[in-house]
Amino acid sequence: MDILPCGDYFAPVFNRYRSIRLTTVKALIGLNILTFVFIEILPQRQQAVADHLLGLSGAGLGQGMLWQFVTYQFLHAGILHLAVNMMGLWFTGNILERILGARNFVFLYLLCGVAGGVLQLMINPGPTLIGASGAVSGLVAAFSTLYPRMPITALLFFVIPVRMQAMWLGIIVVGLSLFFLLTGLFNDIGNGAHIGGALAGFFWVKFRQRHFRVVR
Repeated sequence: MDILPCGDYFAPVFNRYRSIRLTTVKALIGLNILTFVFIEILPQRQQAVADHLLGLSGAGLGQGMLWQFVTYQFLHAGILHLAVNMMGLWFTGNILERILGARNFVFLYLLCGVAGGVLQLMINPGPTLIGASGAVSGLVAAFSTLYPRMPITALLFFVIPVRMQAMWLGIIVVGLSLFFLLTGLFNDIGNGAHIGGALAGFFWVKFRQRHFRVVR
């Protein structure tokens, strides 16, 4: 019986893991998940302190906590909140990162999150805002602007597959958020952040589109 050298035995395993490339999207998803797990294992009182320090609020900004414009994007209110945002980040981010490059993609992601936070505070500065929804809405708007006619399959209510052009996904996200904002429905959701992030994503792509090679 032939015995393989140790290096030959483990080579397929090493090659498999070497082929798993770390991307910016994966890093952002990992950071969001790790932050969520870390916050969840804290005692309830310390979770409240973390929300006060890292969540975005008018009171926090009044105390000079300007970092909240970035940190609030990595906090989530529950596993469903996290899962929905990470699905949106994964779906749009993989394509956008390849087109824009890692640096531009991270800038766009954070810019949309900041813009969403600004608009939400302008509308309702009281409650603390958390979540990546503003940033993800911006990515959806950027994707829809770059590839308006691309056929995609969206999951209505996360169950029913609906075939549509990408531009309709951006329109639906903004339209529903505006409807909820004007009617007061689901007012515990940061609809202003969704709209602000989407507007930032749309205008940034329109301003920078000539620098990217996009095949329609």
